[in-house]
Amino acid sequence: MREVCRRLPPGAVEDLPTGDTVVCRDSFDAALAAAGNALAAAREATPAMPTLAVCRPPGHHAEPSRGMGFCLINNVAVAGAWARRERGPILIADCDYHHGNGTQAWVERQLEAGTDGIGFISTHAYPAYPGTGAFGESHVEAGGFILDIPLTHQTDGETFVGVWQTLLSAAVRRLRPAVILVSAGFDFLAGDPIAGLPVGPPALPALFSLFAATAQEGKAALVFVLEGGYSLANMRAAGAALAKAFCVPTQPPPPPLLRQDQVRRMTEEAARWLARPA
Repeated sequence: MREVCRRLPPGAVEDLPTGDTVVCRDSFDAALAAAGNALAAAREATPAMPTLAVCRPPGHHAEPSRGMGFCLINNVAVAGAWARRERGPILIADCDYHHGNGTQAWVERQLEAGTDGIGFISTHAYPAYPGTGAFGESHVEAGGFILDIPLTHQTDGETFVGVWQTLLSAAVRRLRPAVILVSAGFDFLAGDPIAGLPVGPPALPALFSLFAATAQEGKAALVFVLEGGYSLANMRAAGAALAKAFCVPTQPPPPPLLRQDQVRRMTEEAARWLARPA
């Protein structure tokens, strides 16, 4: 990727040979800066001080050996590798509209290599790019887990938040992470020009308060890393809701409400897996 970018003349663009992503001369440097931003956020975060890495390009589609889907380097994987080595167990929560295939590939590689204390949860529209993330890809083992909850295109805000309310606390109880990294993609919001579920901005305070309260309860550092999201109005709403969740004491969330039978069945089964003895 570095060589592809460096040989381009100023103003020129070219498709990466490994994926459906266009790069220019400065793309590699921008990707390094984004990954460094995520790493800095992970280093600075403490249980008393959550952090936010506002970085582009996003990263969660980038696999260990290739960039794709606007992503060149997997920012969360870079931050997660450091956090697992320096802090302890980590939980990665991906709420982007699209499945975090690259992050999942990195987690799979870590678990196969015998690294324990890593968990990954993804909610994503399905079917949608990149075509991965079926519930059948989920598995829970002694060292960690991968949970994919594919959402129908009719998933509303209450169901979206309900999935996370059901799984997040169960995952924290099982893994006891030192760090929770959130792949914070906001393209799941209605009105996004290239994606979007029928989930409105009013769902954001409940979602972010849930992450904050769960991290506080588990005494985990909380790190948000920007992924997708291409509506400026939605990004402003997300930023305001996130800042409020950081600064205002959180309230106990209401009971989860899962309106769709298919999503509820998958979520409840995943929660049962997490409740089994490690």
